[in-house]
Amino acid sequence: MGSPVDLLEVLLGKTPADYDVLQSTGRKLVLYGAGTLGRSLLKRLRAGGIEPIAFADDTPSKQGQMLDGLEILFPEQVAARFGSDFVFAVTILNPALRFLEAEERLRRRTGRDVLSLLALAKTFPDALFPYLQYDRPARILESASQIRRAFNILSDDRSREEFVAHLHFRLTARYQLLPAKSTPAYFPPGLVSEFSDDCIFVDCGAYDGDSMRQFLRHQHGHFGAIVAFEPDRRNFETLANYVRSLGAETASRIHLHHGAIGDHTGETPFDETGDMSAAVHPDATGKVALFALDDVVRPEGSEIYIKFDIEGFEQQALEGARSLLRAQRPTLAVSAYHRPGDLWEIPLYLHDLDIGYRLSLRTEGDDGMDLVCYALPAESNPATPA
Repeated sequence: MGSPVDLLEVLLGKTPADYDVLQSTGRKLVLYGAGTLGRSLLKRLRAGGIEPIAFADDTPSKQGQMLDGLEILFPEQVAARFGSDFVFAVTILNPALRFLEAEERLRRRTGRDVLSLLALAKTFPDALFPYLQYDRPARILESASQIRRAFNILSDDRSREEFVAHLHFRLTARYQLLPAKSTPAYFPPGLVSEFSDDCIFVDCGAYDGDSMRQFLRHQHGHFGAIVAFEPDRRNFETLANYVRSLGAETASRIHLHHGAIGDHTGETPFDETGDMSAAVHPDATGKVALFALDDVVRPEGSEIYIKFDIEGFEQQALEGARSLLRAQRPTLAVSAYHRPGDLWEIPLYLHDLDIGYRLSLRTEGDDGMDLVCYALPAESNPATPA
């Protein structure tokens, strides 16, 4: 269809009706994936007056159990019980199972139709939009001027191609359009070079230490300090055990904070799940400490790399680091997929700080997840297409 800019104009030149091509199925709905996401979507569907008939799941230990009033069955059992008058909706966002693989698996085993999470949302928009990075096409197109501006400030061709691919996917629910993921996550070749031996890695959303492991491999073990934040109690315990396993000398340079990152220091409502979905949420009944990076990180001239993956709180965290960013211009890796506008709002926010960043995008996950915006000081080596 031509260059990325040509495709961008084609996408933004259409009307919302051009993208609302999915029709209500008129068939019963079976949710494939009886986990945290499946339960969350079931709640939203029910609030919108939609009642699925069962969960399908391949976990043997779940079979025959009831979850939120729905029986959990193997996909083949669902097909045998309900015939052809139903459609599977994949309620799994997991690196271990891409949607296209789940779709092929279910079709091969049952012969039934399969909806992706985004297709499900487009089928029942009143119940499910907005959700994560997904929103109604009409709402996306309302931001056309911001989308064009964000596209134009990206620093390399690959970033512009990936930007348009994610936009195209969100408008059409065609998973085949998504870019292949780059590896390793947070250290893509051609963008993030090896840092100095006394560098500081600030890990916001440290989870169980997965990004810390990547950092240590990238640096061949050479670093000045790591400052890590993880708000979920169970994740934090796993993280602390990992740090202890590194040995006393390495662990002494790693500073762990049990809390979230935001625009001020205090506390915030937090929903503990013990997995990657743990997040700050205004309706959460629990609370956790909240830190502004400006109050915690004392760089003293060292090179700094900050990773933000904090479930939609990225812009608040950046607000709480304004002084640090202006004083040090650290390299940044900022998740840009937790909210519908993050694709364009995160790059625009970083650009409008006007402190001399080159901005790039890289896809580091499947199914539209783990899209990262990199902000690199302008004097660092230019991005190399990879």
